[in-house]
Amino acid sequence: NRSMWKLMILNVLTLGVYSIIFFIPLSFDLDKVSPRRDGEKTMNYLLAYILAFFTFSIVIDIWHYQIAKRVDEVLSERDIDYNFGTGDFWKWFILGSLIFVGPFVYFHKLCKAMNLICEDYNQKAD
Repeated sequence: NRSMWKLMILNVLTLGVYSIIFFIPLSFDLDKVSPRRDGEKTMNYLLAYILAFFTFSIVIDIWHYQIAKRVDEVLSERDIDYNFGTGDFWKWFILGSLIFVGPFVYFHKLCKAMNLICEDYNQKAD
């Protein structure tokens, strides 16, 4: 059960370290619950986090774009009625950062989408 508020509060309290603890399992969970069998793996967030120091955080933006794309694909493959995808990435994570609240909306939508996906996975795995 992922929460945007928990992510934001603990990320501030740990000076950014909690984002690593939050997003590494998210990418592993996304690989696990994806019904596709093409062998595609999500880029490890720790690698993206390290590369961000050399790329002015562009790698983090690319990672989030790929996550949004992959979550959108999984939502449609599992027939989950929730609107989340690359449009939300551009609208909230990138452009919304100009009004400060955009990334909060993006992370809330991402957490909700992942919670719905994992709930569907757990129900159908039984």
